[in-house]
Amino acid sequence: MRRDHLIRVFALAAAGAMVVAGCSTEDPQPTVTATETTSPEPPQASASPTPSSSPSPSASASEAPLPDEDPPADAAPFPADRAPDTAEAGSDSRLSPVDLRFGVHDGFDRIVLDLAGEGAPGWDGRYVEDPTQAASGEPVYLLGEDYLLILVNGVVYPTEDGAQDFDGPRSLTPTAGGVVEEVRYGAMFEGQVEVWVGLASDEPFRVFSLEDPTRVVIDVQHP
Repeated sequence: MRRDHLIRVFALAAAGAMVVAGCSTEDPQPTVTATETTSPEPPQASASPTPSSSPSPSASASEAPLPDEDPPADAAPFPADRAPDTAEAGSDSRLSPVDLRFGVHDGFDRIVLDLAGEGAPGWDGRYVEDPTQAASGEPVYLLGEDYLLILVNGVVYPTEDGAQDFDGPRSLTPTAGGVVEEVRYGAMFEGQVEVWVGLASDEPFRVFSLEDPTRVVIDVQHP
């Protein structure tokens, strides 16, 4: 009986060994392998250049050019100096200032006082050191380092018969241009009205008139 018992023990041991061997063959433990980490390849260059994403510089803001004649092409940009510029008004002039405008041209800034009524305007334009109203003597506060005063003659008071109202701006501060920093519509007295121009520097200027419609033009050259 002892012999039979030993035979059964050996038989069970052999069977267990076969089961273990079969499991290791059919279901091996997975082998852990290191994963290689690679940097992504740089993008291939395109055949055609790609536009830059940065915005292109924008042009400086500019006032719309005025619908007035430019100086002659052979001028550079036109004959002008810093001396007073004057002209006599017509003896029968009865003009009403109705608008004040500003525009940027190539090489100069232009200020225009539009007039309605009859006759030809006159003017007295010159540099002044201290902006002061001619009638009251009150100071005129104006942007700039140098100042032009243009007295336009041949105008009538708004309360006179046939006069038209001034509908333009009382002050203009251009956002772009050459030297003009402010234009101010001033006081009216004794048949004339003030137009003040504040400048970054004193530059050659000229004053003249145009017709259809009637207007007085002040041009100031860029430095």
